[in-house]
Amino acid sequence: MARQPIFDRLRRVVAYELLFRSGLENMFKATDGDMASQSVISSGIHVFGFSSLTGGKPAFINFTKKLLLSGAALVLPPKQVVVEVLETVEPEEDVINACRELKQHHYLLALDDFVLRPGYEPLIELADIIKVDFLQVKGEERKTLARNFGRKGIRMLAEKVETHEDFSEAVQAGYLYFQGFFFCKPEIVSGREVPSHKLTYLRLMQELNREDLDFNRIEAILKGDVPLSFKLLRYINSAAIGLRYPVTSLRQAMVLLGEQNLRRWATLALAASMLEDKPQELLVTGVVRGRFCELVCQKLGMKVVGVDPFLVGLLSVLDALLDRPLSDLLEDLPVSTEIKDALLGRPTTLGLVYELVVNYEKADWEKVKELSGHLNLQEQELSSIYSQAVSWTDQLFHSTNPSITP
Repeated sequence: MARQPIFDRLRRVVAYELLFRSGLENMFKATDGDMASQSVISSGIHVFGFSSLTGGKPAFINFTKKLLLSGAALVLPPKQVVVEVLETVEPEEDVINACRELKQHHYLLALDDFVLRPGYEPLIELADIIKVDFLQVKGEERKTLARNFGRKGIRMLAEKVETHEDFSEAVQAGYLYFQGFFFCKPEIVSGREVPSHKLTYLRLMQELNREDLDFNRIEAILKGDVPLSFKLLRYINSAAIGLRYPVTSLRQAMVLLGEQNLRRWATLALAASMLEDKPQELLVTGVVRGRFCELVCQKLGMKVVGVDPFLVGLLSVLDALLDRPLSDLLEDLPVSTEIKDALLGRPTTLGLVYELVVNYEKADWEKVKELSGHLNLQEQELSSIYSQAVSWTDQLFHSTNPSITP
């Protein structure tokens, strides 16, 4: 199972779509459809932990006709699930009745990959959300759908939004929610300079990635940035570290953390400081990737001197944070050749791990299967590793951001 974020107009995450390696439909074993499907969903709650994969936000889950008719959704709490009716489901009487029952129990209904076709009016009348595929629907039709259904109070969701231009167009057209990897892409504008304070952050990142840390240079940079200094002292004195006495010196804080933990803390703090007008999910994505890379490398028994797999994932979003090509940014950072090769798609073992992580994130299951084979990894192990990475990350970013509500 993988998750993909769904944003509002302010690029805040309001829900996640959960994507399964095998569709729930394929998990049926019993001849009794009701019992089989309810068992699948119920097992999903306890085995996969839907809420742990979504940070408590609603989960969009695809439902086939068979699942809809089985009443499987009724074993899930209405506030945690958006029932996403697949485009292959025809608006037959039994389907409409099943959807009406879900509405009576306060579930939200979404229509996936929507295309206006004759006879779908009864299903449209029950829909809370309509998803429009921006790779398939182009031009004026995008605006027409948003205008016509928005007037009826239906919330419009633009999916497969892969560019910032498409995101801006969707906002202007009246869409309320957005799904796709546009937020991971840099907005590169010719001639744009990196702001001076971000250059300071890059300078510190350079120091952090040198083979031998120079605490004098790092301390000097930190002293020139009061917010970062405060964050370091707050972190070293937090319950997570659990020291018995307060630390008030930057140098003492760095020594107590040690080189690897200092690198990790500072890189994460710097990335967070670079967010500014970027969605927090960009940093969440980088941390999930980093933790995923780290756990996969541990599973494989991979150890390369001077290489922290966590940094591969975290640095992978640097281009989107700074709106500069990643290849240019990596030229200025003294990171190891192994990390650079991995991020630039060169055929190394660490590069294969990073490629595996990104394709798992996209739910490209065929590519995941291929890469798992190259790395001698069992596909079944990846689900647990991904879940651990997401859970670990969400603990770092636990917040009260908004979510989709009935």
